[in-house]
Amino acid sequence: MNAENRIQKNPANSSQQAGRPTWAEIDLQALKENYRSLCSLHSPALSGNGPGMPVPPPRVIPVIKADAYGHGAAQVARALEEAGVRMFSVGAVEEGAALRRAGISQDILVMATTWRGQESQALENRLILAVDSPGAVERLNCAAGSRDAAAAVHVKVDTGMGRLGMRWDSLKPLLDSLKKSKHISLQGVFSHLSSADERDPAYTLGQRSRFERALAEFNQAGLEPGEIHFANSAGLLCHEGFRQWGSRVGIALYGYAPDRDRSPIKLRPVLSLKTKVGPLRQIQPGESVGYNRRFTASRTTRYATLPIGYADGLPRRLSGNCRVIIRNRPAEVIGTISMDMITVDLTDRPEVQTGDEVILLGTAGGCSVTADTWAEALGTIPYEILCGIASRVPRIYK
Repeated sequence: MNAENRIQKNPANSSQQAGRPTWAEIDLQALKENYRSLCSLHSPALSGNGPGMPVPPPRVIPVIKADAYGHGAAQVARALEEAGVRMFSVGAVEEGAALRRAGISQDILVMATTWRGQESQALENRLILAVDSPGAVERLNCAAGSRDAAAAVHVKVDTGMGRLGMRWDSLKPLLDSLKKSKHISLQGVFSHLSSADERDPAYTLGQRSRFERALAEFNQAGLEPGEIHFANSAGLLCHEGFRQWGSRVGIALYGYAPDRDRSPIKLRPVLSLKTKVGPLRQIQPGESVGYNRRFTASRTTRYATLPIGYADGLPRRLSGNCRVIIRNRPAEVIGTISMDMITVDLTDRPEVQTGDEVILLGTAGGCSVTADTWAEALGTIPYEILCGIASRVPRIYK
């Protein structure tokens, strides 16, 4: 996302409208409110790492990988710094380095594997790395030693996700490697939940049990695990018993609960997607609109073309199953969603005119279309919808 797309403040002003009138609004106040609500779920009185261990209070670590789920990582980080955040988590060394270039000074945890050869870049950018094998520890220790520096790490334990992390029942080689490494500073231990949004808690509780056994091994090895974080958004919202440890929260931060019915707090979507009504046209019965004549008029039809399409993040698979909001009322998208344009039926909406604002994701006048709305229609999840909003769509921060 280039800088010009990140400095717009008011979508109603004339300078923004000099370009194509399609944009995403990012409500930073809603972001901060979501963060504070999520923080309120943690219970410091219940925190603990094990017998004789220090007890850092549990906290929410915002996940701002994938450009903060399409919201703009640097802008989101700055807003959350103002709200008191002191650690962020990302998915790759490159993402952490980009945040440093943007001036973010707080701790940054890289949650995924650091690929061989990235150790120097991580150290240069003061990143905290997840380690999940003796080899990863040894490579990082060597790189840190060559700089006469200490590398901060969190150990990633696989308790049942099965992708990355040292298996919970095979930790000894990794712990031995940590104890021998003079340039490694162990600052945390974490795991990742596979199925915390499922109604049957059995598998998730099994992961907790395995994680507790892993923590006991740190104690037995004489290693202080430092900060412990376990829950993701679903884990924090749906499992009260996990709140004694810190959490890494992504989708909930941006306003979406993995299971809305079980969320103990109200979350506000942070991103709205908008455009404006373009040219107005009219066709007669039997005439069609768009690719493959998906829509054929059964009556005289007044419609508008809007400057947004699947290249902007409006999935083509929503063709025939999509609404927008204009002047506080819904309007049906007709025809095939194309790369840069859609068409909207305005036959019964004579009040709508060229230049009117259109909400594709957002709320107005009691009407609402959210990333959940699209996700449910497509059989996917809101994460994919939000991450799919294209970089060519300017983000307007308010």
